[in-house]
Amino acid sequence: MSTLKSVRARRTHRAKPRLNKRTSRETVAQQPAGILSISPSANDHETLRHILENAWHISVASTFSDAIIHLTRERAPLVVICESQLPDGTWKDVFNHIARCPKPPILIVTSRLADEYLWAEVLNLGAYDVLSKPFNEREVRHVLGSVWERRGHEIHAHAAGV
Repeated sequence: MSTLKSVRARRTHRAKPRLNKRTSRETVAQQPAGILSISPSANDHETLRHILENAWHISVASTFSDAIIHLTRERAPLVVICESQLPDGTWKDVFNHIARCPKPPILIVTSRLADEYLWAEVLNLGAYDVLSKPFNEREVRHVLGSVWERRGHEIHAHAAGV
């Protein structure tokens, strides 16, 4: 009986498809635009997935080294949401890496200590915004809505594989 319930649950609550080498161009075009969430906290990734539901495809990395793998793929994310302090680097390391990309993703920095100094530093260096933690659903949606308005044409081209 429990096996039957788990099969039904999997059928009715299937996770959306992930991008991989075998994914067709048509499937890729149907995928929401990409976000890379970089944080050592699994809770941060889950919170973002919950807030954004199916509006954005979210990939995750827990370290700077893991993030580099995602950022060097052919279809790099359009938005990077990065914890200010990582186990093997900082948001500045991520910023310096993405600045060298032909089409650099938008960088949003997160921190529990989102003080005026961090805000000024992030914005002066050219990152897009700072999100304080714990995440406020309204704030996350507002910031990513602003990204959508600012770079929506690029998001559509990315989804179409252009």
